[in-house]
Amino acid sequence: MVLRPLILGFGRRRAVSTVIGGTIVLTLLLTALGTMVYVSQQYNQYQQLVKKMGQSDSKQFSEKLIINSPGLARLTSAAISGWGTGCTTTYNCYNITISNLGGVGVQIARIYINSTGPAGSGCSSPNPQPCILNPTGAIAPYAFNQANQFLNPGEVNHPLVFALPIAVSLPNPNPAFPQNTVVIATARGNVFSSQWPFQLQVFGQSQSAFSTGIMKVAYQTISGGYDSSHDYSNASGHTPTTTYCHNEPLQIYPAASNYAEKLTGISGVGVTGNTLYFLNPWVTQTILGSTVNVDGGPPTTQMYIYVIIINTGQTTYMPTSGSIDLTWYGQNHLDGTLLGVYYNGAFYAAASAPSITPRTSYYAIYKMSTMKLDLWPPSPTASVMFWGDASITDGYLSNSEDQTYFSGTVLLSGLWVRSSC
Repeated sequence: MVLRPLILGFGRRRAVSTVIGGTIVLTLLLTALGTMVYVSQQYNQYQQLVKKMGQSDSKQFSEKLIINSPGLARLTSAAISGWGTGCTTTYNCYNITISNLGGVGVQIARIYINSTGPAGSGCSSPNPQPCILNPTGAIAPYAFNQANQFLNPGEVNHPLVFALPIAVSLPNPNPAFPQNTVVIATARGNVFSSQWPFQLQVFGQSQSAFSTGIMKVAYQTISGGYDSSHDYSNASGHTPTTTYCHNEPLQIYPAASNYAEKLTGISGVGVTGNTLYFLNPWVTQTILGSTVNVDGGPPTTQMYIYVIIINTGQTTYMPTSGSIDLTWYGQNHLDGTLLGVYYNGAFYAAASAPSITPRTSYYAIYKMSTMKLDLWPPSPTASVMFWGDASITDGYLSNSEDQTYFSGTVLLSGLWVRSSC
């Protein structure tokens, strides 16, 4: 009877110890579990951050911008739609045409221009060197148009206008020699550079060579087809939202790159009316389809393409023959042969081409004669680019044995075929 209270007291102490021990173990387990959950969350966040940084690196490496020939073009119109006015009076405005050949969209953050011409010309002392151009919503000196600073993936011939003070004019010597370096910085930290005027390239057996500038397209109706004489902004019958989509104002030869251009006196080669109206290098699916035997019937429209060529070599040559080939996905081809050249305001048929002296330029006009479209149109809403090259030779009058023969090939900026206006 004496031992029972002792035994009961001992039992109570064991129960309390068990509760305390269980609490400690439970606390340790909960602490370990919480730590594991926290570590797991941090690891997941780390993995997500690593993946995000990897995607950012991949996008950065996928950026690829190029400045299209002819590089820069000085604007002659005072107003820039959506940006402001003052070009030619308050500012020197230039248009730079860029292509995004990468697989991601690109945001242009800043442009740097450095000139190495005579002192005081362009972006050289005492002017700012380099000129630093930032995006702005309204026209300002040392700025570029903010509305056009983004390029979609695969977008080509993207125009971007920038403005310099009227006292700052970029040097552009004749003959052309690169005296300006243009550096484009993107929002992802990449930089792409080019020189302007473009670096001359010399090749060929007799040190004759050529480089190419802009290309333009013209077309004439054969029977019920389309005619580019109606397809510039102030042309008779021009309707920019329906059949004829181009909206460039017209200039008579020579014209700026952003204008439609009228070439006259093209005689003796089957051109109707001896006049062709050349537009920026794009057409609609409907117009292109009318130039080929797509529906089993004869073509109703004749297409022409011209390319501006500069003799960058040291000797004279005569461009008496040549060809052009544009392709989309390898099985769709637009081919043509040299119709003639437009030189110093006059037209010469290919067989009677004039002598092109070094450092001079001319228009090589090609008549598109063979159209092969296997899968056309690609879809009612698709827009595609035909890429290719053009060639020039003087083999018609030259002798390859004494190495006076000249032949050259150059890549073209491409013909854009739009689904509609």
